[in-house]
Amino acid sequence: MPSSQHEALHRIFQEDTGLVIRVLESVLNLDMPTPEKIEILSTDLTELSPISRWPDTLLRVDSPDGPMIMIIEAQTDPSDNKHRRWARYIAHLQDVYACDVSLVVTCRKATTARWAAEPFEIGPRSWRSMTVRPLVLGPDNVPVITTTEEAVRDVPLTVLSALVHGGSRRADVILEVLAASLATIDLSQAIHLAEFTEGGLGEGPARQKWRTLMATKPYDYVSQTRLEGRAEGRAEGRAEGAVKSLLIVLDGRGIALSEEQRRLISETTDADQLARWLRRAATAESADELFG
Repeated sequence: MPSSQHEALHRIFQEDTGLVIRVLESVLNLDMPTPEKIEILSTDLTELSPISRWPDTLLRVDSPDGPMIMIIEAQTDPSDNKHRRWARYIAHLQDVYACDVSLVVTCRKATTARWAAEPFEIGPRSWRSMTVRPLVLGPDNVPVITTTEEAVRDVPLTVLSALVHGGSRRADVILEVLAASLATIDLSQAIHLAEFTEGGLGEGPARQKWRTLMATKPYDYVSQTRLEGRAEGRAEGRAEGAVKSLLIVLDGRGIALSEEQRRLISETTDADQLARWLRRAATAESADELFG
């Protein structure tokens, strides 16, 4: 199961689909086409054969130069298997969409980034059939954003900076300017990116630093996040109490529940539904009457 850190390193390019173009131009100095439209594609590349193909993120970039598919992969450690899968992804997508395909690999570790940047060749040494050359974003080239002015100019890029450099000595500074920059954008988007960042940082000092910032900063989006968190906690508490009360009443009245029925009650979070069941439980003679 991919970790939240892994997911965040490619999903940030779904949060802002234009980010990948901006990053490749500014970090790798590539001459990228000006996109007219960028859309997120399904990552299921499975065919009738038993081999499943699931890239992390797929984007289709439409520009005056024509369409291009961008594969974005988050990579934690070197893997020969992943080399082969990347080659398969590229060949499959080029065949299906009949257009150019680029592979972008995001890495949190410098050693993994250097491995990913090495060309992967397929075929005999004397005549290579295919060479895979990923575009790599890692600690060595993703900018360390340490001023609010920089962060405000591109908040999603600042999120990426925090994710990639979360284990570095500059992480605290990046997170502080990120927290400040989120206060300059739409409130709902700021709340979403604040939660996204917490999950993407994974376990460790960086996440604890972020939680401290979210607990102490006076920004509007922080206050709203706290309110929503408390409201959600209260709702969950009420639902748990209603489940316990319902099961106590049913057990006290000797109404037998199947494992499936007991699980259904225990997993229900709808307070209104639980209240209806609780009222019925006072007079029901069987589980069928309760759920009928």
